[in-house]
Amino acid sequence: MIWWVVSGVLSYVSVPLLLPIFKSEVHKNYLGEDVPTALGLAFVLTGGLVIVARLRIDPYAPHFSALLLFVAVLGIIDDLCGEATRKGFRGHLTGGRLSTGTLKAWGGVLVSTAIASSISSSVWQTLLNGIIIALMANFVNLLDLRPGRAAKFFLILGGLVYLLKPRALGPLFGMLWAVAGFLPWDLRRVAMMGDAGSNPLGAVLGLACVLSLPLYGRIVLASALILVNALSEKVSFSRVIESNRFLRFIDQLGR
Repeated sequence: MIWWVVSGVLSYVSVPLLLPIFKSEVHKNYLGEDVPTALGLAFVLTGGLVIVARLRIDPYAPHFSALLLFVAVLGIIDDLCGEATRKGFRGHLTGGRLSTGTLKAWGGVLVSTAIASSISSSVWQTLLNGIIIALMANFVNLLDLRPGRAAKFFLILGGLVYLLKPRALGPLFGMLWAVAGFLPWDLRRVAMMGDAGSNPLGAVLGLACVLSLPLYGRIVLASALILVNALSEKVSFSRVIESNRFLRFIDQLGR
């Protein structure tokens, strides 16, 4: 437990240390304020270091650490060098020219499939598990439009998933602490996690779901992720959340 508490504390204190580095990498938030982005590196680095330190303890630590690292690298490239005109899987995957978003999308699919293949017993289960990891990464990224929204989703769903198989999901537990350490900065609009944070969080959550859910649960989850990712091209999740009293309360909590 002490390792994970340390990851939360380090995540919190590392944000002001990283802010000067990313002070010129700003995005406008929903209020039109310029906020430094890509600060999700705070919890990616601290949580990732603790996961690596526990490689001999947690059986799936190599899978979580590799996934976290590769997806974070793809995310920060898109944060720092990306363009804002092409959005979503359709915009990135069907574009006629290579962009950082295209690199992130295809790279994320390849990394997700590679990790899935290492824990799957057949080709079709590799496909199923890879879909869950890749689409969960994209979905959490889609939620990162308001302060704390992506982090809250990760903490709530990640906490529930962890309870299903706690012995196998030590790395997920560590990331929960690391994200909790970052959350106050996110809620106060001091820093954005950016793609460098939201995509790795979704990928880690997807991997945790793959490791903890039975086959029928994974089929249902994959179907739901395909649906919501497809709907994201037409539907505003912010409007859906604002129209629901309970979701709006959770979304506004802590701001």
